[in-house]
Amino acid sequence: MYAKRFIQLFIIFLVTIFFSMIFVVYFNIKGYLAQSLVLSLVGYVILVIPLTILTLLKQRKKFSHDSGIGKSNNIFQNSLNVLDNIIILSTISSDNIANSSIITFKQSNSEENVFYCVTKKDSTRVKNIRFNNKVSIATWFDKQTGYRMSSNSVVAEIIENKAMNDEVIQHPEIKKLSDDFSNNVIIKLKINSALVESFQSSPVVVDFA
Repeated sequence: MYAKRFIQLFIIFLVTIFFSMIFVVYFNIKGYLAQSLVLSLVGYVILVIPLTILTLLKQRKKFSHDSGIGKSNNIFQNSLNVLDNIIILSTISSDNIANSSIITFKQSNSEENVFYCVTKKDSTRVKNIRFNNKVSIATWFDKQTGYRMSSNSVVAEIIENKAMNDEVIQHPEIKKLSDDFSNNVIIKLKINSALVESFQSSPVVVDFA
């Protein structure tokens, strides 16, 4: 847990105790059982509200469309601007068995064809990538425009240990995916080419080579 989140929770804890005691004193509640019950209920309500707000803000930050690439006439970037940052990541195991899983990603602030994902170091997708780093990805589709992106030409790289810390420093956008990197690794996805489709136009192949 980052120091910022610890400080936030500590402040919320102090505020909860403070207002709970004010409530008990103001209404002159007597008796250990009655005070304990009121303190628990009031404290719970006061504690839940800011925690819920923090969680919603975190989720909004995690699933936001923001990108460091900026506005572009590139159909690839335009499609990402309207899509949720969620992809289906498909990998192949050492037994030649396909595995597809849903994962959130953040686009690199400097390279539009590079995505970052954070996942458990012992996950199936990580084990498969260590065996075969050629993967496929696909997004959801936008309900209004029909924009969707997929690629069968993606190279995955597992970044861990000290290299992971260095990557996070160079690309702070990765921090939006997780607050804790202790048991996680970073998956760096480099897209060589992608297929962009929509309701409005014919499919377009975007090459990054």
